[in-house]
Amino acid sequence: MRKFSSGNKTAVYGALTVSESAEVHVLEVDETRCSELREASNGRIKAWACDVTDPVAVDAAIQAIFDSGFEPDVLINNAGIIHSEPLVNMLSRGERSHSRESWRHVMSANLDSVFFVTSRVVDRMLAKRTKGIVISISSISANGNPGQSAYSAAKAGVNALTRTWAKELGGMGLRFAAIAPGFIDTPSTRAALSEAAITRLQQQIPLRRLGDLESIYLAARHIIENDYLTGTVLEVDGGLVI
Repeated sequence: MRKFSSGNKTAVYGALTVSESAEVHVLEVDETRCSELREASNGRIKAWACDVTDPVAVDAAIQAIFDSGFEPDVLINNAGIIHSEPLVNMLSRGERSHSRESWRHVMSANLDSVFFVTSRVVDRMLAKRTKGIVISISSISANGNPGQSAYSAAKAGVNALTRTWAKELGGMGLRFAAIAPGFIDTPSTRAALSEAAITRLQQQIPLRRLGDLESIYLAARHIIENDYLTGTVLEVDGGLVI
């Protein structure tokens, strides 16, 4: 198995599968994290510094990966940022409308990156007649979450692309799926929410706890191993539905 991942959190899932003979390449914007990944895996994970919101940088990095002799059969799109901001902040003394800059930044990180990376990798899969799989990390916020206009719209877009590409390219042997996590216990979740907010949230989740990274890895593995699964969005949220 040859995995190609965009986004630093995916590197964690990739690291879990290195012992299973997967060859893992990661695109990560932070060169320091690239070095950490290489060192932690004793060089078995190949990490490439790249801003996946920049189409020129994406094209250059992916071409370099192909030139190195790597031919992926699994792509996991996992780059993204979480952002909360109301459409109109009635209490603001300054600009009350949702920032245009933050809208564009969130859409670029969560949606543009999926389009830029997938288009190049899938083109290669088709050229090599690879029966490939593309898994994109979405969110249950794609259903619409108050205060998350940009984030919800971007993740809904990821779901739409997943279904569109599954219909468009299924006949060529390619499969597409998305994973929609609920609240996962990661540093970014802890940074975004107070302990009090996390405690309240856990009471709303039927399983009464945040998810963990392994639950996302197991979902990705299920998609990879089930060759009749395509065009679906798999929710991994402990029973929480927004």
